[in-house]
This record gives sequence, C-alpha cells and structure tokens, in this order.
Amino acid sequence: MTASFTKRPTTLFSRLTACAALTPMLTVAAIALVSFATPSLAQMAPDQTAAMSGRALKLAPDSPFRDPDVIYLEADELINDEAANLLTAIGEVEGRYQDRTLRANRVEYDLNTGLVLAIGDVVLIDATGDVQYADKLELSDELQAGTAANFTARLATGATTAARFVTRDEDGEFELFNVTYTACELCKNSEGKTKNPTWRLRARRVKQDAESRTIRYNDAVLELFGLPIFYTPYLAHPDPSQDRASGLLIPTIGNSGSRGFTTVLPYYWAIDDYTEATITPHIFSKVNPLLDIEARRKFHTGELNFAGSVTRGTLFDRNGDPLDDPSRFLLPGDAERGAEISSHFFVDGYFKPSDIWSYGYTVMLQTDDTYLRRYGLDTTFKTNGLIENEPLRNTTQAFIAGQGDNFRVSAVAVGFQDLRSQYFEDETTQLISLFRDDNTVLPIIAPRVQGEYYINDPALGGRFRLFGDASYLTRETGSDYGRATAGAEYSKTWIAPGGMEVKPFVWGRFDNYDIESNAGTEIGFSRTIGQAGVDLRYPFIRRGKSVDLIIEPRALYTESFGNSKLDEFFDPADGTLLIEDGSSPDLDSALLFEANKADGYDFFEEGRRINLGARFAARWDMAGRPSEAAIFAGRSFSDGVSDRFDPESGLSNDNSEYVAELDLNLGGFFKSNTWVRYDEDRDVFSRIDSTVSLDTKFVSLTGRYYTLDLPTLAIVPGTPQEEISGDITVRPFGGWSVGYSAVHDFDSDVTRTQRATLGYRDDCTLVEIYFQKQDFDNDVIRNDSTIGIRLTLATLGDLGSN
Repeated sequence: MTASFTKRPTTLFSRLTACAALTPMLTVAAIALVSFATPSLAQMAPDQTAAMSGRALKLAPDSPFRDPDVIYLEADELINDEAANLLTAIGEVEGRYQDRTLRANRVEYDLNTGLVLAIGDVVLIDATGDVQYADKLELSDELQAGTAANFTARLATGATTAARFVTRDEDGEFELFNVTYTACELCKNSEGKTKNPTWRLRARRVKQDAESRTIRYNDAVLELFGLPIFYTPYLAHPDPSQDRASGLLIPTIGNSGSRGFTTVLPYYWAIDDYTEATITPHIFSKVNPLLDIEARRKFHTGELNFAGSVTRGTLFDRNGDPLDDPSRFLLPGDAERGAEISSHFFVDGYFKPSDIWSYGYTVMLQTDDTYLRRYGLDTTFKTNGLIENEPLRNTTQAFIAGQGDNFRVSAVAVGFQDLRSQYFEDETTQLISLFRDDNTVLPIIAPRVQGEYYINDPALGGRFRLFGDASYLTRETGSDYGRATAGAEYSKTWIAPGGMEVKPFVWGRFDNYDIESNAGTEIGFSRTIGQAGVDLRYPFIRRGKSVDLIIEPRALYTESFGNSKLDEFFDPADGTLLIEDGSSPDLDSALLFEANKADGYDFFEEGRRINLGARFAARWDMAGRPSEAAIFAGRSFSDGVSDRFDPESGLSNDNSEYVAELDLNLGGFFKSNTWVRYDEDRDVFSRIDSTVSLDTKFVSLTGRYYTLDLPTLAIVPGTPQEEISGDITVRPFGGWSVGYSAVHDFDSDVTRTQRATLGYRDDCTLVEIYFQKQDFDNDVIRNDSTIGIRLTLATLGDLGSN
C-alpha cells in the first residue's frame, strides 16, 4: 500500500499532524522518523556528542534534536511504500539529524537497513560549517556519508576536497577516487567560471585507514599555478580526527656551500597526551650526518622543553674543508686535532603552582662556539628565566619568583658560556687567526636575591617602597664579589592649583661589600647613601579646530647625600676597578628624568643635579587617523659632583651633552623617530640615531641610520661607528612582491648582510625565492652566499631548499 500527501508542512510538529490524518500504517512510518517515545530531553547529557563524532553538539539545551532517535524529514511530497518498508521524499527535500542537515531533490529512506539515498543537487551541512555536495549520496540514518558520485566537500576553513566517486566500507573506512584537494578559496572570474586555485593536490586514489588512523594517497601530484611540480607514488598523513599522530614530517632537500647536498628527514613522535618529540636526522654530502632532537612535556603547573643534537666530525670552514691542517693557521696550535663529538644541550623548565609563585630553570651548553652556526641549526631557544639570554652567549640559570598586589621577590643563580670565537683569514697570507673569548673570566652569580614591598600612606596619600638586594658572584679567573643592600623610598604625586604635577621623593639605602680581587686582595666596606628631590611637570594644551598644540616643560631636581666610597672599588695592588653591578649609562630623553642615573648599585654620584627639558607637540587627524609631530630638548646640570660617569655616557661634565628627539606620525602610514646628542665641548654630534617606517598598500619600508662620535677611549673595539640598515618590499599587483634588505658598515665600507626576494602570497600559499649574502671581514665560517626557495601551503606545511 502506498500513500502520499502534497501539503508542505512548516515545522516538525505540523508534520506529525499531517501524518496522523492518514492511515495508521503511514502514521507509524512517520513516528519512526520523528519519535518522541525515547527518553525525555531532561535526561539528555549536557555534554552530549554528535553521533559518529567526538565533538560536542551545537544545539540549544532544550532542542528536540538532541534525542538520537529523532530524524526530521520535510518535502513537497512523501510516499510510503509499506510493502518495501521504504519512505520516499520528493521535491525540495530537507532532512535533519541532530545538528546535521541534508538537502536534495529526492531522498529515499529504507526503514529496514536505515540507509538514506539522496539524489540530485545533494547538500549535506555539518554544524561545524563543513558542507558536502554530490550528484548522488548514500548515507546512514545518522546522516553520515556512505557512497557518493561527483562528490565535493567544502570545509569551514575554506579547504575543498573533490572526488569522482566515494565509497565507505563496512568498517567505516572511506575510499576516494580521482581526488583533488586545496586549502585555497575557490573564486569565480569575470566570466562566472571558477578559477584554478593557486595550488592543489591531485591523487588517483585516497583511502582512510581506520586502524592506524591515517590517510593514504596513491599517485599524488602537487600543482602550483596549474603546473605539476612534485610527484610521489605514495603519501600518508594522520587522519584529521587525530589531534596528534606519530609519523614523518615534510622533508627538506637543499644545498649548502659548507655542508654540501643536504637532506633533512624530521619524524614526529606523539609519545603520550602530554609528551611529544621531533627526531630529525640531517644528512650531508660534505660532512658527517647529525641527529637533532626537540621535545616537550606538559605538566599540570607548567612545561619542560628540550632541544639537542649530536654529531662526530672535525670543525670545517665555509667550503666544508676541515680546519685540522696546522699549516693553514698563523699559530699552528689553533688547528683542530681531528674528529671529535660535537653537540648541544638546551633544556628549559617553567612551573607556576599558584597565582603568586613560579619557578624554573634553563640549561644551555654546547661543545664549541661555532657549532650551531656551522650546521645551520636554530640558535634561538625560548626561555622563561629571570635573566634574558643574549645573542652569542648561553645562559644557564635556576630561579624562583613571587609577585602579589604589593610585593615582589625573586632568587636566581646563573652562569654563562660565551660563543664569540671567530676564525679570520688574512687576505695576503691566507693564514687563519683564531680569536677566542675566555670563559673563565665570566661570572657565576649564585645567588642574587631581590625583593620589594609597597605600603600605601593613608595620611598623605603617598607610598612607601621597601627594597633589598643580595648578590654574590665568583670567577675562575678574576675577582669575587658580594654585596647586600637594604633601603626604603617614599614618594607622592599631586596636582597643584593651575594643573602642575608635583612629585617629591626621598630614598636611602645601606650597602655592604665583600670583594676579593684577582690578586688576592680582600676588600670589605659599607656605606649609607640616599637622595631627595622633586619632579615637576606643567602641561599646557591649546585646542584648535583642526590642530591641538601641547607644550610640556619639565624639571627634576635631586640632592644626593652620603659617601659613595668609589675609591674602595680600586684594587690597591694593581689599580683595577672592581665595580661589577652596573655599566656606564647612555643619556637620552628617558634617562634625563631618572633620579638615579646609574644602572646598577655600585656606582653612586654625589652632589646635586637639575634636569631641564620641554616637549612641544601638535596633534591632528589625517584621513581619519590620529597624527602627531613632537620635538623634545633637554639638558642636565650638576654641582658638587666628585665622581663622574664615563665619557661615552654624555654625563661626564658639569653640564651634560644636549639631548633632543623628534617624532613624526602621519596617520600610522609614516613614522619616524630621530634622537641626537650634541657635545658642546667638542662641537660634535656624539650620537645620531634615526629610524623611519612606511606602510602602504603597495610599499612597506623600514630603515635605520646611526653614527657615533665618542671620545677615543670610549670606543669599544669592533663596534661600527656609522651604519645604515633597512628593508623595502614592493607589492606591484596581485599577491606578488619584491623585497630587499641590507646592513652597511660605513667604517669598513662593507655591506655586512643583504637579502633580495621575489615572492607570491595569498590566503593559502607563500612562495619565495631569495638570495642572501653575508660578509664579516673574511670570517672563515660565517661568510656565505645562499640561494633558496621557500614554499608554504596552508594545512600542508613548509617545503624549502637552499
């Protein structure tokens, strides 16, 4: 018996009403589709997941579709074949199960098998935003795809998969034939036709392996700009249902002047839910292979990160030739002794058991200074310690720190390994000279303990700060140093009548020193020092129709008291200065208004200073964006000062050097900052430092120029006195770009580094061809030229060569 109706209901409940008006058999068939005889919605778990999926349902808590026995079917015509137990919906069919929706011209539902067959303009929509299209689609009663013809899936991320035919076997494994995949958005041209994506992956056959949870490809071809660029007979990657899975990552094949033909084969190991590692063999044609390992372990309160590598070989130059021939060296003893084990070991742990307390450690060690640079390994390593790691210097430390609303306390122990050794080749003699830093003179700081505690003053509205610092360091070669400091500070800020900001302050501290020089001289002394002063600001603002003008004069007066006892820091045996905590400051607009201009505890300037400056600014809107031009000028004057800062500080005389700064911001498109220092006594600009940036639709540019004209004794050997650097990127059309960057040392008239690029970028692709050159004064290891290609495909990762 068959029955049909043509009235199109508008809701689930009107469908039930229409079905109830038919024969009892049709009513039973309808209730089989929309059954409320199952447990009530109140009994459904709040964390209920979608059928055949681990994801949470995207439904309202009281939605009837949370019931896994409810299927909703709506159409222009419904035919019930009772004999075949087959329900057929025809015309603008829409079906729904939980948070999945099916649309088609015709849908057949077999009540015996639970299979759904959708025919004609089939669309299957998932709550995640994924959409599947097909001419014909066979599904389970949970609207999970089975077989499909002319199948296309559009993911919420924009990625698209298409196949001529799709099957799903009894184990739930999918198999696709004549497949294409791309992560690029599919757009139409002016003629209404879909354009080819920037890249796509084609395969003859793709199969899902449910047991290993991987996707396997046969005869895969990668196309870029419509051209095939890579073929592999076999390719596999983890199933998208896996968060992480062990397996080979994308290999890298390249060429290096020093290492030769290079193959990098990374393997990712998902050890457990909290631990992962990447094990990477590096195979070279000129030198011995290397094994690189990175690992991470997550804990409830923190994490542990590790990076390390090992190889066995002889130190080699930029051409891959071993540096073990004594005849190549100015000092034959500097030659390497032959093949040895080389490695590096970096580990960083950081833990935060509460909102207040944290602790951690970092260990950074390597067998020789140039190891990471020689093998092209990553020299950066993310650390969480209190002491920041510097370039060309490894920092090993352990620390604990606590911070609350009104206090801060920390303790750290730290040691260093210098990596500044260099091999230089003489242009005339071709002999190599080795310049190696002495690690025995580097300090071991163990410990350094610091603390601060703040107390609000309820009477006057000011604030007290209690502070302390205890530091002790030792050296294998050089002086040992110990210091304990305790002090207090009080400050208050108020706005005086007329708008002037007034901030008086006073601080004092006690220092105790215990120093042993390299000559064995023991020096012990203590001192009590302090400072009082007032900081005054008086801003004036004039509002205009289009431009606001601001003038802000500022004055800081300080009076220091106590005996600095700087003469105690000199070793009476050889006159060596034993100051450890603090180097010479560098006067700029910010330091000008620091009360204590020393950047450490040891040096203290007696006497008094008055620091004067003013800032003039104009603000306006340009194309709806805030813009500003500002200039600052200032100078410091001292009196009664017996101990002076170093000549390069700008503060070594009674009257400091003039300091000025100019800022310009044009709507965020163009920015520049220039600051200068003028030495009146020598009639020279001792410093000029200028930066500029431009960012538009077609051009991005950054640049920096600086020059130093310091007293001869203040010049650090090897420091460039005049240098210009910058980069420019031009985007002429589409996603194409051309770029160039360089650093030029005027003193040596050498361009230290330069890089030129030609690239293409869109939402799913990055292609870059680059040339890079380095020139470091005949450096045997660092001087190099590289041509490389970088290819990044969204969802597939990076491919590269150099």
